[in-house]
This record gives sequence, C-alpha cells and structure tokens, in this order.
Amino acid sequence: MKKLKVVFTKDSTHAISDYAVRQWYLNLLESGGTAYISTLSMFNELRQGVVLKEIEPFDVEFEGEQISVCSKGKMHPHVEGFFDHQARQMYTIMTGGKPLPTK
Repeated sequence: MKKLKVVFTKDSTHAISDYAVRQWYLNLLESGGTAYISTLSMFNELRQGVVLKEIEPFDVEFEGEQISVCSKGKMHPHVEGFFDHQARQMYTIMTGGKPLPTK
C-alpha cells in the first residue's frame, strides 16, 4: 500500500476533471508524494484507493478540522462545506427548489 499525503486546496489549478481523475490517481500511485484535492471526484478516487488497499487510510485538513478516511473509505467527521456541493444541488433538484437544510 502506498502512503500519500493528502492536502485539500481551494486552488482550482489543482482541479482534475471527472474524465481525467483516474489517470491522475494512477500517476499518484506510481509517483507517490502529495495528492492535492480540490474536487469531489478526486477525493472519492482516493477513498476508492483506500478500499482497494492500494493506498493507506489518510487524514486531510479542511478549515482547521481533521477529517479521517478509514480502511472502508468512510470519512469522519462529516464537516459541513467539505465536498457537499453536489448533495446540495441534488437535494434542490429533487425537491423542486428547496435548499438543503443546514445544521
């Protein structure tokens, strides 16, 4: 299993499209180092790698909070604002315009 340092960034220069995310991940497996994540697809590709035992479980910091991804790919704790935009969009679409309630 490869150990990667995972860093969340809001910098869109690190954003990888859904189309290219698999190749980005395979390159990381080969080169190691630091994975800068700025999209949900990038984050989920890493979580999948953990489940497949290709990479070790990891932690990532988001707005001062530490988020852990365990061997089953689950993240804890859920931090509001961390890659939840798609859930908010889908909630609004599926409820006919209601915004996703906040805590």
